[in-house]
Amino acid sequence: MAGMMNALRAFWGELRSGGLNDASVPINSPAAWQWVVGGSETASGERINIQNSLTVPDVYACVRVLAESVASLPLKLYELLPSGKQEAVDAPLYYLLSVAPNPEQSSFGFFETFVGCLALCGNAYAQIERNGVGQPTALWILHPQKTLPFRLKDNTLAYKTTDGSPNGQERIIAAEDVLHCPLFSFNGILGLSPVELAAQSFGLAKAAEKYGARFFGNGSRPGGILSSKTTPDPKTRKELQESWEANQGGINQGKTAFLWGDWTYSQISLSPEASQFLATRQFQRTEICGWFRVPPSYIGDTSRLSNSNHEQQSLSFVTDTLRPYLSRIEAEIVRKLLPTQGRKANKYVVSFDVTERLRGDFQTTMAGFATGRQWGWLTGNDVRRALGMNPGGSELDAYFAPVNMINAKALPDKAPEPQAQPTAAERSVMGELTAAYIRLFRDAVGRITTRNKRDSDAIQACFRPVLVAIAEEVERQAAARFGLNDGWNESQERILKDVLKSLEKRASLWTTAQADDITGAELARSVRSLLVGINREAGAASAIKGLLGDGKEKTGSAVTEDDRVESFV
Repeated sequence: MAGMMNALRAFWGELRSGGLNDASVPINSPAAWQWVVGGSETASGERINIQNSLTVPDVYACVRVLAESVASLPLKLYELLPSGKQEAVDAPLYYLLSVAPNPEQSSFGFFETFVGCLALCGNAYAQIERNGVGQPTALWILHPQKTLPFRLKDNTLAYKTTDGSPNGQERIIAAEDVLHCPLFSFNGILGLSPVELAAQSFGLAKAAEKYGARFFGNGSRPGGILSSKTTPDPKTRKELQESWEANQGGINQGKTAFLWGDWTYSQISLSPEASQFLATRQFQRTEICGWFRVPPSYIGDTSRLSNSNHEQQSLSFVTDTLRPYLSRIEAEIVRKLLPTQGRKANKYVVSFDVTERLRGDFQTTMAGFATGRQWGWLTGNDVRRALGMNPGGSELDAYFAPVNMINAKALPDKAPEPQAQPTAAERSVMGELTAAYIRLFRDAVGRITTRNKRDSDAIQACFRPVLVAIAEEVERQAAARFGLNDGWNESQERILKDVLKSLEKRASLWTTAQADDITGAELARSVRSLLVGINREAGAASAIKGLLGDGKEKTGSAVTEDDRVESFV
């Protein structure tokens, strides 16, 4: 198979240096391609295709938001280590992905074009140029309307394109040399174009825009009309027309012109169709935003934006809108550019850094860092690095250990033992969970502090959803740690009930002014209670599983599993 693909490369000369870098080959002409494609005729009378859909302001704004948002995120290459990961800044691929994918484009320009093609056409293609040993040396954008996946006679996937070829000649590229990210697809290979699917909606928006331009461009529309019972001669009509246009055109719109003779004045009002014009345009903007899953406030509609929902909207934009695009690109890069054989196989991963987009306002950010610092999973230098500052002295590398917590080994029949310094595993898990859920927990604290009645029902309504999400994540990790199957935990409800009951006891003393300070401490306490309770149950379930595995009691097995729990919590 590899030999056949190499033969295809040699025969067709599909490498960028053999065609797309040739100065004799003209740059793609969107206007010419638009003339060939034509587009879809819509019921509104407007013809919609990839190019002219961008003349609809809301479509262009949505595509621009998506393209620029993804392109502005740093794409980092990480090397996996036994104790975590670190940026592989010395790897050649790091420069290719983070700085310049090819000699003509920066990383920002490349991914802006790539995501723009993906959002409009449903497919984004980039050709991989490799050196003699197969290592990627450049990435080149391929026009999505001139590139198409197809299958060779042996059912192998390949791509054919005329992009960059002289005289529109078709060339074939092996699938392993093309980055291809499709949107939703029926066959999993060729994505469906949002422009084709939304042609009627885009056509209506374009027709409404033209109607508005003609409506407001009619400078001779007065606020009323003057009519006569007699029919004037041509000379009189001409004088009337000139007088009317002079007094009602341009900046004089809406004024009443003075005309001689037996005239009657009649007020002109907007037709029902004209009065619905603005509502139609507003609805089309919202609908177009729905097609691209972009919040309307991101393209200029701030009618529903407020200080209370802006942060949640920004978070939703990253998780619900950008993340599907990012996941597609990351997975394709790993599949096509990272080694899959040899000693470096599966040693690297790529990831877009969304930290800046997920960071909240200054007060919330500082509260989160303070929580991590206070409860011992962040050092002072960790915080400084997250803020983009240089590390401080070695004294800032120390972890704090809370002294008001007891060790999980202290069972009810034993005296409390002093809390040991948190282990690396504990700090890591608690840090991840707290960072992931602090905003939702802060929202729950804010809602409960505004209520006069803080009974069990109120606590359940505000805190149960976020605690269930945390508990499910802890259960998943515990199942993997102890080798348990799904559905192993039958005690989740009891553990959640205990945590909610504990929150209810303290909630009566909370005030709105203390909400930010309360959030960190209460979230850390709740996360730790869930970690301890669920991991203890997982250890017990694992011990029972071991006892039942061979049908006879194993001396000390329960102690072993308990030790595994305690080493974690």
